[in-house]
Amino acid sequence: MRKSTFSRTELSRAFGIDMATLGTGGAGTGFSFGKVGPGVTSQPHRHDEIEAFVVLSGAGKVRTDRGEISVKAGDVVLFHPFEAHVLSNDGDEDLNFVDVYWRDGKAALDAATQTPTPRGPIFIFSTPPTPNGDLHLGHLSGPYFGADVYTRFLRMKGAEAYHLTGSDDYQSYVATRADADQATPAKVARHYADEIRATLALLDCEVHSFLSTFGDDAYAEFQAACFRGLLSSTAVDLRESPALFDAVSGDYLYEPDVSGLCPDCGGSVGGNICEECGAPNLCHDLGAARSRHSAEAPVVDYVRRAQLALDRCYANIDRHLRSSGAPVRIMDLFARLRQRGDFSLPITHPSAWGLPAEGLPGQVIWIWPEMAFGFLYNIQALARSLGRDWNAAKPSDDWQIVHFFGFDNSFYHALLYPALYSEVFSHWTPRIRYHVNEFYLLDGQKFSTSRGHAVWGKDVLDPKTVDVVRLHLALTRPEGQRTNFTLDALRRTGNEIFQGIWLNWLDALHRDIQRDFGGRVPDAGDWASADRAFFAQIDTHRTAMERAYSDEGFSLRRAAAQACDFVRDCLIYHQAQDYAAARRLYPARTRTSLALQATAAAILAQTLAPLMPRFASTLARGIGVSTEKWPASVRRLPPGTIFDIGPVLGFYAKSDSPILNDQRACEPHES
Repeated sequence: MRKSTFSRTELSRAFGIDMATLGTGGAGTGFSFGKVGPGVTSQPHRHDEIEAFVVLSGAGKVRTDRGEISVKAGDVVLFHPFEAHVLSNDGDEDLNFVDVYWRDGKAALDAATQTPTPRGPIFIFSTPPTPNGDLHLGHLSGPYFGADVYTRFLRMKGAEAYHLTGSDDYQSYVATRADADQATPAKVARHYADEIRATLALLDCEVHSFLSTFGDDAYAEFQAACFRGLLSSTAVDLRESPALFDAVSGDYLYEPDVSGLCPDCGGSVGGNICEECGAPNLCHDLGAARSRHSAEAPVVDYVRRAQLALDRCYANIDRHLRSSGAPVRIMDLFARLRQRGDFSLPITHPSAWGLPAEGLPGQVIWIWPEMAFGFLYNIQALARSLGRDWNAAKPSDDWQIVHFFGFDNSFYHALLYPALYSEVFSHWTPRIRYHVNEFYLLDGQKFSTSRGHAVWGKDVLDPKTVDVVRLHLALTRPEGQRTNFTLDALRRTGNEIFQGIWLNWLDALHRDIQRDFGGRVPDAGDWASADRAFFAQIDTHRTAMERAYSDEGFSLRRAAAQACDFVRDCLIYHQAQDYAAARRLYPARTRTSLALQATAAAILAQTLAPLMPRFASTLARGIGVSTEKWPASVRRLPPGTIFDIGPVLGFYAKSDSPILNDQRACEPHES
């Protein structure tokens, strides 16, 4: 027996509420007392323990990954390992509860290895590309490829999932490109939006809603309404603040018009955001600022703009980041931003290109707040095409949003947008997950549209090469760190991996089944230990691929590496069985080997469907399996199944593509 005593007046803060430890028991068991004051909400968090709240007095709400429920005195709420939970007090008296928790290693491991399908509808956004140029492999390797694979996987799992993107028409960089081309921004936006859509199609990137914003009157009206909502917020006001102007022309400078040194990391940076450390800047706070328009140092003057006091939104941003499970890289960016103290951000700018900012003649709504609300409008646009009733002005807590973007856009997506949503849609608790990629380098340097240092999507993508390109982009995708692309490495992936291993194994398997069993899958016969191990290995591959595609463990590099390892092992297994005299004397062993390899080929097709959809569907057709649903388990193909993958082998035979041969047609060039 053990007795513990605590004082309600000697509580300490934990997870944003008042707590006191009551004691611990054996096997990782613990007990705590908690108090949530009126109007207080705990910080979202997760534990590896099983946990139970026993409500002693008061009333409130508990929100988890599974939804929200009301609780009162006498209620007991049980949480599974890693289930995010938030306790809020919406009454006028303290909510007191006892927290009981205990560790169950098996339950925690089971929960950690689960790949649950998010409840829908699920809207997966890839950052709307700026229509000031076409898409190169640096663009494609990140948000667009990632969002496409993730959406395909969720749909195979039976989820209602959609990939949405669009054309970032009112971006200031469009006007800059128009100046260089001596064209209008509208013409530039329309032209490159069409080019971008064509390149995405060449990548076999399936987009369910591509939103072009220029000329959409309903879009402009919705943005105006959201801007009015911001102006009525306590965090936004109209006031004069310092800004940069060109010393010769007097032009207002922001984004592409100005460069200098980042006030946060000291590195070279453009206006408003640092691509290196992700921190925002206000242009006038740049070190050694330079104007794009003249050689003279810019001058600082004051201009009246709409300003968002972002520091007033920090509590909401913090709560959102915790509940979303944001990557530590984003949490670090937020921590660094908070160290600055007060931070007000202009959300309108003097410009002739953009949506007009009501009440501020000559100014436009900054593209990044516009994009935040544009995501919601895109959901509504998708709804119209599907006959659904999703309303951008009334976002629902049932919506699951997933953003794919490069780290240089982290401030906007993960910090600014949640702040804007909380100011305009106070009733809405957004459920947003983030998948972030780093820069993809080309021959050791950043891809650059302006310098022509790029390999364009259209240069390397066609029906015969798209699978190799997708496989290589996955193997080298910049996840967590920058990675490098070279054309020689892409050719090696095509020749040594795809042709030399993948098609080599499939061709050998095809010939054996055609020769010995008339093109039909045999029934298994005698099983050796190596056969049993290989059968288990097929399911290990299926499970690993499912984990690599899932939200909890999403990694295209792991998925691609797993697929390559699996096919290599299939080839090794085939070669270990390929002895003519043994085939004649022990045919039962041969039947087992070929039956298992045919099953492995079917599982390969199904598990590759999100990553390499064209190759997967062609392979699946030759085996008579479907790639519409994710395989829940490994089942041997029925004996007698037609196995004819000659068409896939013929289609992917050695081609004259410059990617698979040492030709220089698509080499990058410096302009």
